[in-house]
Amino acid sequence: MAPEKYNCLVVDDEPIARKIIINYIEQMPILQFAAESINALSAIDHLKTYNNIHIILLDINMPNLSGLQLMKIVQPQQPVIFTTAYSEFAVESYELNAVDYLLKPFSFERFTKAVYKAIDVIANANKNSYEMATEKRLDFFIKSDGKSYPVSLDDILYCEARKNYTMVMLKNEQKLMPLIPLSKFEVLLSGAGGEFIQIHRSFLISKKHITAITSNNVIIDKFEIPIGVQFKERFFKTIGMKENE
Repeated sequence: MAPEKYNCLVVDDEPIARKIIINYIEQMPILQFAAESINALSAIDHLKTYNNIHIILLDINMPNLSGLQLMKIVQPQQPVIFTTAYSEFAVESYELNAVDYLLKPFSFERFTKAVYKAIDVIANANKNSYEMATEKRLDFFIKSDGKSYPVSLDDILYCEARKNYTMVMLKNEQKLMPLIPLSKFEVLLSGAGGEFIQIHRSFLISKKHITAITSNNVIIDKFEIPIGVQFKERFFKTIGMKENE
């Protein structure tokens, strides 16, 4: 989730430069001035102590420790915008994955452009984190023969009713037999976000693993699954086909 305001840390040994950057920050409603550091060492202390910073505005040429050295030491997860009077460090800054390189004196317009680059980086990182978390949630455990096995929805080809059990066929041809009837197992799969279709009173198939379809059967990988008469109309409607096509 994106924050209401993006907290900025300003690191610069020049008071006038810090004042200009802070003024730019305060002109942008989406930004929040959070802290300032007059050298790289105090910035490192702040970054190690607090986790409230979203964007770092970092000078390069500072006494004792440069902004480039700070980047190498801390390797911050936050996007970094370099602010410097020296153009010769541009290549090295981008090698350290800086979002942008502002050459002093820079305009408010140029500052705004760099900020939105940083916000895009944050948004993409959040999106990737969400997708990874979602993908992870698709994995669940199936108990079979007294053991619990981690299973991804993507690995399930089809499920077959076996009285009070459900036989779960995986892509590697491993068979699991949880003590769950097919009707309840279907609810479990649906709740986990899977796309499964019941095509027979005894069979539940993965829509994404359909290899081919005939008038009476569905091919899942190398397995041929019968389509029950009472399920035909709903099945073909679900996949967007007519039965006689």
